[in-house]
Amino acid sequence: MKFVKKIPYALKRAVFRASPALARTLGLDFRLRVPSRMFMEQEVFKYVNQQFRRATTAPAARCLFIGLDKHNWHYDRLLDLDFYSIDLNPRNAAYGPPGRHVVGSATELSSHYPPNSFDVVFANGLIGFGLDTEEAFNQLMFECHHVLASDGMLVLGYNDKPDRLSFKVEQAAGFEVFKTFEPGITGMTGARHIVEDGFRHCYVFLRPRRLGHAAGQMDLVAAA
Repeated sequence: MKFVKKIPYALKRAVFRASPALARTLGLDFRLRVPSRMFMEQEVFKYVNQQFRRATTAPAARCLFIGLDKHNWHYDRLLDLDFYSIDLNPRNAAYGPPGRHVVGSATELSSHYPPNSFDVVFANGLIGFGLDTEEAFNQLMFECHHVLASDGMLVLGYNDKPDRLSFKVEQAAGFEVFKTFEPGITGMTGARHIVEDGFRHCYVFLRPRRLGHAAGQMDLVAAA
């Protein structure tokens, strides 16, 4: 609505503080209009919605968005899936969908969700913004694998710059529990897309590999 877009930011915040439910009803958002976010909101979400169209004879697909704040709290209105969210900061719980938000860590998803809980997981903007080490990244990926359906999808996003990334994502052990795939998104040639702006934000599209357990360790048993 054009009316909503013209509401000043301070007034939007005041409405939200008074009643998040009213802010949601009015369609208020605090979106960041930068290239990487626009690619996510326009191209990635369009592709995901096409892949997981709601069917009247089947339960709706479920997605998990890791890391929720005021800048992306409107994402559940853009995605045609049952939307769940998790964020470590208790203050950000106000932005989560009622009854479907968890206060918790991205590296402890299995503490909150059983296996095969989600068809899509979005892990965007975590690396270099609190999840900074290769060890933490590996744990994130193992946990995402745990909660994803066997034919599910992980959308991984991060700034591909040395000041935010201290390791090679594709060479990390956690990356190996997934296989890349090329989505049907206009302008993409491959599984990896870099938004060529000052942040060099990179999106990678992944599907879970099947894993086995040997001597208590997760071993790769199926190649791409």
